[in-house]
Amino acid sequence: MTITLTGQQLTVADIDALGRGAGFVVDAAAVAGVDRAARAARAVAAVRPVYGRTSGVGANRDQVNASPRPGHALLRSHSAGWGEPFPAPMVRSALAIRVNQLLAGASGASEALLHALVEAVGADDGQLPVVHRRGAIGTGDLTALAEVGLTLLGERPRGDGTLGTPAPLDDADALPLMSSSAFTLAEAAHGCAELARLAEVAMAVCALSFVALRGNPEAFGPAVAAVTPFPGAVTAAATVTRLVQADMVEPAHIQDFFGLRTFPQVHGPLLDQMGILRRVVEALVNTGGENPAVLQADPPTVAHHGGFHQAYLALAVDASLLALVGSAHTIASRISHLLTDAASGLPRFLAGPKPGSSGLLILEYGAASAMALIREAASAARSIQWVSVSAGVEDGASHASVSTARLGEAADAYRQLIALELVAAVRALDLGGRRVSGELAELVARCRHLVAEVDDHDLAPSVADAVDVVDHWVSTTPLPFD
Repeated sequence: MTITLTGQQLTVADIDALGRGAGFVVDAAAVAGVDRAARAARAVAAVRPVYGRTSGVGANRDQVNASPRPGHALLRSHSAGWGEPFPAPMVRSALAIRVNQLLAGASGASEALLHALVEAVGADDGQLPVVHRRGAIGTGDLTALAEVGLTLLGERPRGDGTLGTPAPLDDADALPLMSSSAFTLAEAAHGCAELARLAEVAMAVCALSFVALRGNPEAFGPAVAAVTPFPGAVTAAATVTRLVQADMVEPAHIQDFFGLRTFPQVHGPLLDQMGILRRVVEALVNTGGENPAVLQADPPTVAHHGGFHQAYLALAVDASLLALVGSAHTIASRISHLLTDAASGLPRFLAGPKPGSSGLLILEYGAASAMALIREAASAARSIQWVSVSAGVEDGASHASVSTARLGEAADAYRQLIALELVAAVRALDLGGRRVSGELAELVARCRHLVAEVDDHDLAPSVADAVDVVDHWVSTTPLPFD
């Protein structure tokens, strides 16, 4: 797989693949556009003030930067990130996003900066810049990209502790490099891809629980499309129906508990929201949102603007986390009913025959713990936590970068929930003598060893193995919006 970076067509799937080391090439016509924008920016700066090129930044916007190397000074002064470093795949994805944004042709950055970033994207993990996760507030990843800039200049060590050969960057490259939310967008893209795949896996595991609990298919039937006219709900209902249709028996209840009965209406919003988040991310990685924007008119000009502000992204991420809460709650609900629903005909806690056995009782606790983490990730919407900095000049930051960091944390907890339901559903199918067919039979065959021991025993290995099964399943699941 070779991805062509053009500045116009980078997708979430591409970003995910680039983070994993996919090959790429850079479109030659787009590179020529970068050079034209750089020449245009120099021409404009020769006749009028241009923010960050002839002036200071922030509240210093009306002052001339008197440093002999103002661009280098700007990178040094902003290189104050903190917290854990981003993992290598995230750094590589962010650098690829930054390359693609420069190729959109509105930054005024030099070809030297573009080529330095291209080289960094293709570098081994140990030669990538060390970039710290914290420090951005939703108006550009200033601290993170300043660290990248100093690494390209050979002033900061790379991941392996070595200094690279200094890139011949122009002083005017500093602000165009920093005027981006590339790392925030990389986290959003990876979180979107991970949650979209997990949401696909969750539907199959729900189907296992449906069979084990003798669910009522009416809630997933054709009427769902009419009474819940949303794409995600229709997809969720159709997917579960397709997976279980050969294995349905007389339902246990006239209508099921919410974790089964309302699954299409509650899981559907997550499927829909992943599509919305994907579209927002893809719009932002394929635009020249740098401030100021270089407009290659005749004569060329620049526009000072607020396109770097990530309000759209913050709202899309927050909505995704809220949608995840509902889907996750249905999983916790089904785990509880698998363990304790008397009408299922299954032993309490799916325990063995010895009186007083705890069986899988503790899985309900694990599910509650994971739910607490997901609720916490979604409960304080970052898109409303605006802040004012730089003497009130920058008086409305969205904290999008905090929201995107929560996506990965929430995805980890969601993965754990799915794994816990998988263990409980496979045990319930086994104890109830229920058989499944098709794709579900293949899944159960891969998981039967997780519940081979019926008497009370150390459950940690089974849960860990179930997480591995889910991870493998996710890694082989195509993105639903490819």
